[in-house]
Amino acid sequence: MARDSEGQALADAKADELAALRWEELDAFGERVETATGPSGRAYQMRSRVYWDMEPWASGMNIDVKAYAPDGLRHVWGYKARRTRGGPDDLVPTPPDS
Repeated sequence: MARDSEGQALADAKADELAALRWEELDAFGERVETATGPSGRAYQMRSRVYWDMEPWASGMNIDVKAYAPDGLRHVWGYKARRTRGGPDDLVPTPPDS
């Protein structure tokens, strides 16, 4: 795997992993920073953030992931992956009655 695609693959995999979480887990996720090691052995800093989209025309959750390479331009800009949850096929659950 080329170095350029390794960071992107890590960001995409993390975004897919987060998008597969249950709604309750997504709601509690917030923002996290962790280290991931690619197949080449290079370590990447991973920043993951999950937040509600509160626009009036859409309510769902946005998932943003950035993987930062240890050196080079991608150390500054990072590899980005974005996913969304919500919509007609993935409705936000209604809260239980209290």
